[in-house]
Amino acid sequence: MLICPHYSFADFQMSIHHLTDTEIALRLAQAIRAWRMAPAGAGMTQAALARKSGIGLTPFKRFEKTGATTLGNLIALLRALDLLDGLENIIPDATAPGPLQLLEEDRKKIQRKRAPRTDKGRG
Repeated sequence: MLICPHYSFADFQMSIHHLTDTEIALRLAQAIRAWRMAPAGAGMTQAALARKSGIGLTPFKRFEKTGATTLGNLIALLRALDLLDGLENIIPDATAPGPLQLLEEDRKKIQRKRAPRTDKGRG
């Protein structure tokens, strides 16, 4: 399912592993287009966003149509749309514990300890 103006960014985040690089780029372009047009998003025209981002109108229209752009232009668009914060989470922190390490730590915490035995009632 491709993203249209009435789809949310959550629709974009659905599993995309089966898509080609070109299809992923097109979905990203469509998500940006939907955000640009949405009144609750940026509510901007193509010309206004191109001007605000410093990208030429023709390359911007090509991006929305095909998904093809440079990394610099993509960053400029995200900055103009005030969406740069999402870039910090694209690549996980290499020093942070991985999911298997977190799972192992949780397992260690969950292990119940037995109460010490007492000799009460014996003898």
